[in-house]
Amino acid sequence: METAVDLGQRVQEFIDSLASVPAAVSEEDNIDRLQHLERAKRALAAAQAKATHAFVEQRQENEARLRITTTEQLKGIEAEVGLARGESPFVGAALTHMAIALGTVLPNTYTALAEGRVSEYHARIVADQTNHLSEAHRKDIDALITHRLGKASSSQLRKLIEGHAYRLDRKAADQRAADNARRRRRVCLDPAGEGMVSLTAELPTHQGLAVMDALKKRTNKRLVALLRRTSDGTAEADTTRISRDDLMADVFVEALTGQTTANSVTAEVVVVMHDTSLLGDDDVPAWIPGHGPLPAGMVKRWLSDPQAAKFFRRMYTRATDGQLVALESKRRHFPEGLSKMLTIRDDTCATPWCNSPIEDADHRKPWAKGGATSWDNATGLCKRCNQRKENRGWTYSGTPDRLMVPTPTGHQYTVPTRPPISQLRHDTTDPPMGPIDIAWRTAA
Repeated sequence: METAVDLGQRVQEFIDSLASVPAAVSEEDNIDRLQHLERAKRALAAAQAKATHAFVEQRQENEARLRITTTEQLKGIEAEVGLARGESPFVGAALTHMAIALGTVLPNTYTALAEGRVSEYHARIVADQTNHLSEAHRKDIDALITHRLGKASSSQLRKLIEGHAYRLDRKAADQRAADNARRRRRVCLDPAGEGMVSLTAELPTHQGLAVMDALKKRTNKRLVALLRRTSDGTAEADTTRISRDDLMADVFVEALTGQTTANSVTAEVVVVMHDTSLLGDDDVPAWIPGHGPLPAGMVKRWLSDPQAAKFFRRMYTRATDGQLVALESKRRHFPEGLSKMLTIRDDTCATPWCNSPIEDADHRKPWAKGGATSWDNATGLCKRCNQRKENRGWTYSGTPDRLMVPTPTGHQYTVPTRPPISQLRHDTTDPPMGPIDIAWRTAA
């Protein structure tokens, strides 16, 4: 029987063989090469799915043998799969659910993936879009869409599956739509890069269309007013160049916040900024915890706004690498200042590859077992990771500079935990890093 070590050697040989392949001699050869490698990647994805399904079954068998209750079985497996693949627990959960489905109720989709006829992304669509259905209906849809796998686009595949699901169980589809209207509504904020964020809302179709219609009507009304002012010469020069999308964004912000103008921000915004950037012309960008870097010039323009109230707090760092200086408390709950330091240091949940925002200041060594409420014993985690570490076989350990996460299988994952802004100074010839300034920006 082939062991994991044997497989690892074969995989390494395959990687080495790819590195030694000579360059293609023509455009056609490069396209052929892309197609061959894509087939191999899909076959590897099928092998990963097969291994994931086997891992889940083995874990469940072992926990049943240990007389672990059904409700407590398989706790944390999605995070273990995510860690093994260098992905977040959220993605790990999706990959785990897909693997189980491919190994049980979606045999045709699995065969298409293993043969390289469909991508892992499309296989995930099939698994996700049928996840709410009964096993019998999932098998029916798997058979019905086989001829379209590898030919339909992702959008076409979703619509085809959705249509079959509605047809196979109309009553259940109506019930799901009613349930979603009550339970699945949400608003999300995600970094979009270059100083921007994406604010999205998941709403019932009629509500989403109503919101968009209202935004368009208000935007059109403002656009007409702007054109009138432009024609009679009363509009400011800068406003004549604003686009319809710009106007709609302004209307959106003003409608939700109640602000007179979109730029009159009233909320608190925490910005981490090196003093050489704030007071000089250093290239090190600013950083908003949980959202990422921003051009220093943009933040300095925010702070120069005469309508904004500014509050500066200096946080001292270790001269060698920019790590924040320690604080500690005698209380069980982390004080506000220490919690803010954790948010600045860890940025997002410290669990390797987890992208979720920090929600809990956690004791790596539990308080109940003598763990101190201190910088050396603190980790910023999302609620799910904080709860998961209480499961059998999970522990978090480390120092302010690194976090170690051993899992139930004995694998260990280690990540550094220095403030992201300190990691941007990669040139070792730079002078030692000094204080980090935090500016809270609120409107006057």
